[in-house]
Amino acid sequence: MDLAAWRDLVIVIWGSVGVLAVIFICIIIFLFYRKTSTLIESADSVVVKIDGVVDYVDREVIRPITQMGTMIEGIIKGISLIKELFKKKEADDE
Repeated sequence: MDLAAWRDLVIVIWGSVGVLAVIFICIIIFLFYRKTSTLIESADSVVVKIDGVVDYVDREVIRPITQMGTMIEGIIKGISLIKELFKKKEADDE
């Protein structure tokens, strides 16, 4: 066989090996996807449940505490304002 025939034979063999490798890799990826798709679906359902819990905690716990803190801060500022008014009045009387 001359050099051109060897070259052609090598190209055909490497092409066949490459096609088989690509097919093998595609099969491995497909099997991996099938096994992990159930895991991904269960993780999605867990995320939805956790989102519901976080929303409930936000609505029932955090917002009332924030409103209570805002109300207490307003009362404290009002008391300090009245206190300042009486201090200035006493300072003016002396």
